[in-house]
Amino acid sequence: ATQEGNEASTRAILSGTNIHWESDDKISLLYNSENKQFTLTDGAGSTSGKFSGEAGQSTSYTAVYPYQENASLSGNDVTNVTLPATQTATDNSFDKNAALMMAQSNSNTLNFKNVVGYVKVKPTFNCTRIDLKAFDNSAVLAGTGTVSYNNGEPKLDLSNAETKNDAITLTGDIKAGNYYYIAVPPVTLKAGWTIEFTAKDNGKLYSRKGTNPITFTRNKVTDLGEFATTGDYWYDPVRADQEVDLGLTITIGTKNYKVIFAKSNLTKDGLATNEYDYGDYFAWGAIKPWYTEIDKTSSSWTATWEKSGGYSITNAPFYNSSTDSYTKYTPGDALEASDDAARQILKGDWRIPTTEIWAALVNNSTKVWDSTNKGYKFENNDQTLFLPAAGNVWGTSFEKVGSSGRYWSGTTASWNRTAYYLHFGDVNLNAQDSGSRNQGFPVRPVRLVEVSQSQQ
Repeated sequence: ATQEGNEASTRAILSGTNIHWESDDKISLLYNSENKQFTLTDGAGSTSGKFSGEAGQSTSYTAVYPYQENASLSGNDVTNVTLPATQTATDNSFDKNAALMMAQSNSNTLNFKNVVGYVKVKPTFNCTRIDLKAFDNSAVLAGTGTVSYNNGEPKLDLSNAETKNDAITLTGDIKAGNYYYIAVPPVTLKAGWTIEFTAKDNGKLYSRKGTNPITFTRNKVTDLGEFATTGDYWYDPVRADQEVDLGLTITIGTKNYKVIFAKSNLTKDGLATNEYDYGDYFAWGAIKPWYTEIDKTSSSWTATWEKSGGYSITNAPFYNSSTDSYTKYTPGDALEASDDAARQILKGDWRIPTTEIWAALVNNSTKVWDSTNKGYKFENNDQTLFLPAAGNVWGTSFEKVGSSGRYWSGTTASWNRTAYYLHFGDVNLNAQDSGSRNQGFPVRPVRLVEVSQSQQ
């Protein structure tokens, strides 16, 4: 069995621009209704190898690398071939389980052709994962589909895949200064792309986007270049000095996460300038404020309303006035990313805190009302988080500004017309109060960083 050469070539070990077979490589040999597993027995470390196994006589054979347990031959095509959405990072190479190749032959000599192309990146900082995504979520980057030989130009069709992924994740010990390759299908991302690097030292997410269309081609490498934390191309608007780590952790399922708070409240454009600013007011499930500006010149604030009636129930997301009920989210549900103002505005992995996160903050920090700046201070891990008493908006009325703080959680309450929120005043503090989803509350974004037990 031999391999097709290219600017990066394919297969198990990448050495310069040549690909070498690797010990214990396996292929699917398909003929008639059979799918036989053959294993490399000679040629490890070279571009030509011998595969051994048992197969019956046939006038033609089709082969797929790597071995695909569920693959079957359908005419000249092979069905149930998987390009994995999660790939293992390999220094200066790629995940061999994603390096799809195909061969057809009338003899026992197989000349493999690449099915996929590759995206090449070089981070200058240690990472735990790299995520490549279609910017408009419309292109399929991974899944289980059909491969056709196409006269030596194999084509991968994922259009009918039961599970379609618009992102590919590269995971593992990703070391600074090495190149990494992501196996991708031949596809054009018409709305552009995003690539996200999760830093190993602090879990920070670095995101870059390309707004122009990009085409990935079979048997070719698309080099996205070098990525450094100091680059001016990142589009996550939250800097490291705008974060607060109070040393809090929460458990979700079987995994533990460190909670990182934004230092200031959310606005329609990003984060407020400083921690004492109130930011903007959001209804639960709304991703932007319902006013264009607030007039704060008098003691009773007024606004120029984008929605008539302001923060009234008839304007609430997913409210059906004919049935007087909400059509989305039942008690205990968490906000989806598409309905989370923090995620939509800040991008990356920012989100509105769950009610469990607010409880962790209240129960695991020193807290005190700040009568000078009008808000609550939470202290732990030699860090301080300040939440200003921004009040709330009910209908078109701004209420209790400077005396009360109400901060949304991303969790619906026991009655689905309401959601949980953190509530405080100068003499009270409640991590799990609940209120109508149409009210306008400030938002304090958080992000979660997975940690091991030894890191806690």
